[in-house]
Amino acid sequence: MDTDFPHLDETVLATARFLETVGRLGEEDVRGPSVLPGWTRAHVVTHVARNADALSNVLHAARAGETGSMYPSQEERDADIESGAARAPHELLEDAVAACGRWHQAANQLHAADLEEPMSRLPGGPTQPVRRVGMMRRTEVEVHHADLDAGYTAEDWPADFVAALMKRRHRELEDSGVWLSWRTTDTGERWETGPGPEVTGTAAALVWWLLGRGTGESLACSAGRLPELGRWA
Repeated sequence: MDTDFPHLDETVLATARFLETVGRLGEEDVRGPSVLPGWTRAHVVTHVARNADALSNVLHAARAGETGSMYPSQEERDADIESGAARAPHELLEDAVAACGRWHQAANQLHAADLEEPMSRLPGGPTQPVRRVGMMRRTEVEVHHADLDAGYTAEDWPADFVAALMKRRHRELEDSGVWLSWRTTDTGERWETGPGPEVTGTAAALVWWLLGRGTGESLACSAGRLPELGRWA
């Protein structure tokens, strides 16, 4: 490889942590609910595996000078997750290990000249440069690891990852016209999208809530009640 693929090392470490957790899940565990409504832990594990393959697809396309799409269609993506979630724990783990390995190999094979090649989520959809795949994959692994509700939480996320998500959510909420501010009690940072209530708490707890997870039970709000942010993409 002749390029420093963005977030590759961090993603490899995050993946190792994720797979270690998956390896501890038994039959009852994988059938249990995850943080995500309507999804068991098996759904989450399957999604992380299929996302690895989807992002491998766009990396292979970039090497060929083509615009790659992650999924052929939303329907096929959803069907693959649903069917894969029925598998036994050892099958889920084996699939996740293999898919994560394929993504790592694809990232290692990418050349510096390929990083600006366009990619899309679905055929014909909006494009973005392949260089963003590293952070995309890191986010999938870290956030969905916590979504398993199996001992790994937002409090375990690396500080730089929490900071990156905080910056992203500020941009997204500002762009969507959601007005509020938040202040971290542990790092002393303050973010504002516009005049509105102020929410306070630790950086990890705030980011978790900003991602549409949990109830925000450890947070305080100047309005008395936390605002509704809507579903995070």
